Amino acid sequence: MKKNLPLLLPALPYLVMTAVIFFILPMLEPDSKYFLFFMLLIIPGYCLIAGFAYGFKNGIVWFYPVFISIIFLPLVFSMIYVKVVIYGCIYGCLSLMGMYLGNLFKKKKDNDSDV
Repeated sequence: MKKNLPLLLPALPYLVMTAVIFFILPMLEPDSKYFLFFMLLIIPGYCLIAGFAYGFKNGIVWFYPVFISIIFLPLVFSMIYVKVVIYGCIYGCLSLMGMYLGNLFKKKKDNDSDV
């Protein structure tokens, strides 16, 4: 555990903010327009941007997208239908993609500064 602690500490602010955004969702009525807007645009956009920022600062870390998906699971079982489990997987994939793009951008920036 001590070996992974330096990797986990930088992820905590991102994961806490993700949990806050995910748990705003139950405050919306599931049949409203805002609920779908939030599920289809706001949360995926946040996952992509947060993954990019995390990847830019820390590189690619395997557990960050997994935690994003896990954070979404309590929502599925408490309020939303079980059919939306796929959204948790999509949010994890988007954060992985953002993390990968952030890492690529960081490498390119580092290579440009060396020249």
